[in-house]
Amino acid sequence: SLRALPSGTLNNQPCEASMAAMFSTSYLRASGIVLLALLAFAHGRLLAPARQSFLAVDPGQSCTSLKNEGTHFTISLAVGTPPQLFNVVADTGSDSVIVPSCLCNDAGRCDSNSSCFRGINHSSTFMLANVVEAGVVVPAANFSRGVPSVVITFGSGSIQAMVASDVVQVGSVTSEMPNGVLLMVDQALNFGGKFEGILGLGIPRSADLEMQLTKASPQEEALVSSKGFLQTAGIPRFSMCFNGGGEDGVLRMGPEKPSLQLGSVGQVHWGLDFRGISVVAAKAPAASASFLATSPEAAGAGAELRANFCDPTKLEPGQETACGAIPDSGTTLMMGPAEHLVSLFGLICESWPKCKAAAAEQAVPGVKVIQDLLMDCESWMEKEGLDDLPTLNFHLAGSEGKEQTLTLSPNAYIMEMIQEEVKYVKKSLAGVFDFMSEQPTGKMVKVCGPAFGKQVYNTKKNGPVWILGTPIFYEYQVVYDMEATPPAISFSDQACGDCSEAGQPAKTALVTSHGHTQRRAGAALPRQISGPPRVPNFDTSLPL
Repeated sequence: SLRALPSGTLNNQPCEASMAAMFSTSYLRASGIVLLALLAFAHGRLLAPARQSFLAVDPGQSCTSLKNEGTHFTISLAVGTPPQLFNVVADTGSDSVIVPSCLCNDAGRCDSNSSCFRGINHSSTFMLANVVEAGVVVPAANFSRGVPSVVITFGSGSIQAMVASDVVQVGSVTSEMPNGVLLMVDQALNFGGKFEGILGLGIPRSADLEMQLTKASPQEEALVSSKGFLQTAGIPRFSMCFNGGGEDGVLRMGPEKPSLQLGSVGQVHWGLDFRGISVVAAKAPAASASFLATSPEAAGAGAELRANFCDPTKLEPGQETACGAIPDSGTTLMMGPAEHLVSLFGLICESWPKCKAAAAEQAVPGVKVIQDLLMDCESWMEKEGLDDLPTLNFHLAGSEGKEQTLTLSPNAYIMEMIQEEVKYVKKSLAGVFDFMSEQPTGKMVKVCGPAFGKQVYNTKKNGPVWILGTPIFYEYQVVYDMEATPPAISFSDQACGDCSEAGQPAKTALVTSHGHTQRRAGAALPRQISGPPRVPNFDTSLPL
């Protein structure tokens, strides 16, 4: 479990004071992680500020731009009165608002070049969470043992944050967030770039789930009453989509309810029933015995071959779905188990004539050949492009059994980046052992790779969980309905557009009665990214 701390750091530096008491267990989720945080004192509680509530502005159908950062997208967020501005990650794997406190910058624990928040004497609507000491409500500023804080663990590291209340604004939507603003006072993150915080857009949590996860008594259930930004603002649903070519993406708040909705099978996360991936060949491959074909004719061009994982007809005891999937806007890649990726890459090679021929000639597994070919893409990409690679179909279903298939063209699941070329030089260790040493050449080269990464996230009820990252958001408008029962996810085949009147989305595809999206062929070249991929921020010990 996690600890509430009065002050101090994550770097083993001494605290200004020590907590001598045990703390009550409460529920808190930040950046896609459900946390069992220990917050100030047994039977204590976080209290909303004792002042008139700031009413949310009726947003109608508000639209806000998402800035393309190369591997992820950020959104402009304002906290406080007058507003202090931040460029934060818009993250559907979270329901918390997190921004750096200037205490972190002043102590040298956060990036001095990043924006930071000052509350006292800088925001008239700011208030730290109150605590209970000896049965008496004590303002946090007068708390004898320092201001309580929580330690939050992400996939990319940990942060320490204070719990506060203030006004938050995104686009034209403004809402007060009682105990809903987390101020980062220390961090041990490996984010791969500037980090100014998170706007959490995660699934609404229920009281039943909170009780189940924390094993709290009914009295302890009231410890944390905070809600996410969209819930406090009264937004029933939102959508996110990304544009390529370095263009901005779009967050729409309050869009119309889609006709096809998939109920979330996840309670902790926005999660769907994932029923595997099939590969549609652009040119005729020969079927391999190591893969499942959808039909006996699956040897010709356009044949759909289904990989042998996440088969909904083969459930283990206690499973409700073979696999789960989380559409997550804050993760750069599509993440899944290593054995699934090996199977998928082998099938892609089998369905790509260039790769299949090279694998036969070299007598090596296709998964190795596809990696080598993509790493050397500079030598053939301009001439050949990606037209010969297969398309991928992702088979999804909702809690009620409705199905939808999402299609990714090669330029959607192959990415291109520029990196420094290295050469390998044989060296001798103490004149005894030879080894190969990497030496940078100073020459920048273009390399490609599949937009996939490996992770381990196994659940009892929903099997292995995949993370469907940014490639899905480039191809679809992903709509999240918090008002539906259960909360629901939809995938719209309209173009992303922008927030100008001229940028209204135009329909680019048709959805069949089976929910299978027929999309236009994409560009022949891969999508370019810059910087290290952003990894998932989920606690993989928790259920879907």
